Amino acid sequence: MGNVLAASKPIAAGGLPPPLPAEPIPASPEPEKPLENPGSMEELHKKCKDVMPANFEGAKLMINKGLSNHFQVSHTINLNSSNTSGYRFGATYVGTKQMSPSEAFPVILGDIDPAGNLNANIIHQLTPNVRCKFASQIQNQKVTAAQLTTDYKGQDFTASLTVGNPNILNNSGVMVAHYLQAVSRVR
Repeated sequence: MGNVLAASKPIAAGGLPPPLPAEPIPASPEPEKPLENPGSMEELHKKCKDVMPANFEGAKLMINKGLSNHFQVSHTINLNSSNTSGYRFGATYVGTKQMSPSEAFPVILGDIDPAGNLNANIIHQLTPNVRCKFASQIQNQKVTAAQLTTDYKGQDFTASLTVGNPNILNNSGVMVAHYLQAVSRVR
């Protein structure tokens, strides 16, 4: 084994190592960007679901017709080997309250089959920070599912409260709260 000191650079006069080159100091440091809003829990799950689309076996025919700038109807025929085969009529209304160039509220959409089974959604942006979504499902003339979600979007967080299948008479239902906080900056 060799001598460590023998392999190193010679020490300058005075016993001190040579000074390190000075690093330039930036004229003005960049201000830190504020943390961005992480989005809602629903948007988080949507990104995951988009990676693996649902398999579909059979054929589907969709005909959409815009009746005005705010109203559209659709006719859908599904042909497959499961119980979802059949015809559905859908309608969509988009309101006049512009929140951005690509968003207008309220949004009301629903579809119904010949047996009277209905799926309906209402989405409304009450303020720039508060969004509500109500979803309901009616089968065999009974409400089988109902859900209300309210999201509050702050600058760097989102808080959500979801109430599912509330029944005041039986004191039953489900309540779920979510809180998403941004902890790092997106680069």
